[in-house]
Amino acid sequence: MSEQAYEWIEYRMADGVATITFNAPQFSNALGLKGLQEFLNALYRAEADDAVGAVVVTGRGKAFCAGFNLKEIPVKDLDIEKVAAHFRVLAMWWHQILHLFTRMPKPILAAVNGVAAGSGLGMTLCADMAVCKDTASFFPAWHTIGIANDATTSYSLAKIVGFRHAMEWMMTNRTVYAQEALELNVVNRVYDEANFDKNVGIIARELAAGPTHLQGIAKAGFHMGWRQSIEEATEFEIQNVMRTVRHPHFQKTLAKFLSGEQKSNKAQVTLPNQ
Repeated sequence: MSEQAYEWIEYRMADGVATITFNAPQFSNALGLKGLQEFLNALYRAEADDAVGAVVVTGRGKAFCAGFNLKEIPVKDLDIEKVAAHFRVLAMWWHQILHLFTRMPKPILAAVNGVAAGSGLGMTLCADMAVCKDTASFFPAWHTIGIANDATTSYSLAKIVGFRHAMEWMMTNRTVYAQEALELNVVNRVYDEANFDKNVGIIARELAAGPTHLQGIAKAGFHMGWRQSIEEATEFEIQNVMRTVRHPHFQKTLAKFLSGEQKSNKAQVTLPNQ
């Protein structure tokens, strides 16, 4: 697939850094099947290019990535088995992408420019480093549409933020904003709008200039040290997703979401201050 063939992403290589930008702001950079195929192709391309020392993943517009593009599912006459089949295919592509995030022997920097929901959160957690704008936000999203958590969160979330914070976040399904994301170790740094791109560039170039083979060894060692493999974790996740896709709750919430009734309802729990 050539650079010119990409429709849903942009790929740019400069100063040893491959930058992959999601280019579907009209869908909050949620990706459908073709977008996922393009994204995986671009990641493989960066991995194979000896001139690439680091990879940056970011988004166009006000969103980083909102995960699955549910707009690909038809509103009328929902056949839940067809919907389940659609979820399995997209999950397969997402899982290949997220596996590669953890396996690629080159550093990957998530430059979170806005909303990171669902698989956008999963990507942030799987990236080797993450920075965000001070206006960015992070939202689990799965419970909002009535399905189980996915995108490696059973592998990555508790390891990064700790068990108690992970349970609270998933159970309440709330939005976490930039400063709290920094405190939870979801991101390494927070920058304002004026300094975001400049600092992303500085970090990426420094990563690219480092000893890639040693970075890759450290990365592999950290992931091998975790108890459950990402393949085991994501297989368990998709089994849960398949069960919850067939649950009546999902069918109702999906129909509401697709009809626009649930745009303002995030199905979240508000915690008291004290």
